[in-house]
Amino acid sequence: MFKLPNTLSFRLTLWYVATFIFILLAALIIFYLMVKTTLNARIDEDLIEEVSEFRAMYEKGGFSEIQHEIENEALDEDSDKEFIRLLNKEGKELFTSDLSKWNGMHTIQTILQKTILSHPKPILETIQFKSKDHATRIVYGLVAPNIILQKGESTEEKSELMELIALVFIPLFLIVIPIATYAGWKVAKQATKGINEVSHAAAELEKGEFTHRVAIHSQRDEIQILADTFNNMAERINSLITEMREMIDNIAHDLRSPLGRIRAISESALSGTDSIKEYKTAAVDTLTECDRLINMINTTLDIAEAEAGVSNSTREQVNLGHLIEEVCELFEPAATEKSITLSFENKLERYIQGNKQSLQRMLANLLDNALKYTPSSGDIKVVLTNNPDALRIDITDTGVGIPSLEQERIFDRFYRCDGSRTTTGCGLGLSYARAVARAHDGDIIVVSKPNKGSKFTITFPAPH
Repeated sequence: MFKLPNTLSFRLTLWYVATFIFILLAALIIFYLMVKTTLNARIDEDLIEEVSEFRAMYEKGGFSEIQHEIENEALDEDSDKEFIRLLNKEGKELFTSDLSKWNGMHTIQTILQKTILSHPKPILETIQFKSKDHATRIVYGLVAPNIILQKGESTEEKSELMELIALVFIPLFLIVIPIATYAGWKVAKQATKGINEVSHAAAELEKGEFTHRVAIHSQRDEIQILADTFNNMAERINSLITEMREMIDNIAHDLRSPLGRIRAISESALSGTDSIKEYKTAAVDTLTECDRLINMINTTLDIAEAEAGVSNSTREQVNLGHLIEEVCELFEPAATEKSITLSFENKLERYIQGNKQSLQRMLANLLDNALKYTPSSGDIKVVLTNNPDALRIDITDTGVGIPSLEQERIFDRFYRCDGSRTTTGCGLGLSYARAVARAHDGDIIVVSKPNKGSKFTITFPAPH
C-alpha cells in the first residue's frame, strides 16, 4: 500500500500548494465576479443612457424624432440582439422595432406603473425569453408624458466573454499547479536544509563525533539561530567531555598515589614482625591516606553543591573585611614560620549576602596556595577595594608564578601544574574557590608571570 512521506519538507510542500491553490482559486473567482459585475453595470449604464437620449429627442423633435431614431437603430443593429418598443401608460404599443425574433413578448402592467412612479429614474429587469439561450436585460423609462420606452438588450456577448474567461482559467489553473508544486518543493527543501544539517550533526554527535558542527550562513533566520544554538551546545558538550577525560586522568593519577601507599603499608605490615607498634603505625598511615581520599571526595561534592547553588538557602549578611581579617590571622603563624610577610590592607566594612563558611573556605584555599608556592622571605598582600559596581579582593604573592598556558586550566577540577605534582593537594582548591565565587554572582581571575608571582582577583557585585 502506497504511503505518503512523513517528512517536514513534504508537509510544507503540501501546505504551500494547498494555500496557493486556495489563493489562486479565490483570486480567479474574484476576478471573474468583478468582470461579470462590470459588464452588467456597463449594460445597465448603456440602457439608462438610451432613455435619457430618447427623452432629449422627444423634447427636440417630438414623437416623429423618436420614431425616426428607432428606424435608424433597427438598420444598424442586429434585431436578434436588441429591440425597442414605445408604449402608452396602458401598455398599448405605439411603435416597435422588428420583434419577429422575440417570441413571447408581453408587457406587465405593474412594471409600467412602477416606471411612471419612479420617473425620471428608469426601471431595469432581466427576462429569459424561451426563444433565447441567454437572458435579456430590459429598461423601462418615461420619455414623454404618455410614452414609455422599453428597450431590451441580449446578454449573449457578455455570456460568451465570461465563458471564454472560464475556458482560459481552466488550462491556466492546470499549468500553474505543477509549477506551484515544484516551487513549493524547492522552497520547502531550502527551508528545511538547515534542519537537515542540524539533524545530521546531531546524528554524528550521537556516534561520538563531538567535533562535528553545522555550517553557519550569513542570514540570521530561525534555522541559523537553531544552528548557532546547536553548535554552542556541541561545543559545550565537547568541552565537558574533554574536561571529563582530563579529570578522569587526573583522578586516576591522584588516587593511585594514596592507594599505592595504602597497599604498600598493608604489605609491609603483613610481611613484617608481629609488633603491635608496627601495626599501629600502619593503621595510622592508612587512616591518613584514607582521610586524603575522603577529603578529595568531599571537596568534589562541595564543588558540585556550589555550582548547583545548594548552599544559597543558608546565606546571611557577611562582613567581607572582618572575614578576610579572620582568615589572615589564621594563616599568620604559617606565614611567620616560612618568614613570609602576610598583610591585609584597606580593612573596610563591606557586606555581601552569602554563605560565610563557603567564603571563608574560598579565601583559605587561595591563601594556602599563596603560602605553598611563595618561597621564604616572600610577600603576600591582601587588598579589599570598594568600587562603584563591584567589591574586589586582590591576593598578590611573590611566588613561583604560573605559566600563561596553564593559567585558565588551573581552575579545572583535579588539574595540577607539572610543578605542583610534588606538593600535597589534589587539584580541587581553585576549582572550589571559583565555584563559590560564581555561586555568589562573582568570579575569580588570575594574572601571573613565572618566577614573578601571581595575583588572584575575586569580584562580587556591589551591594545595593
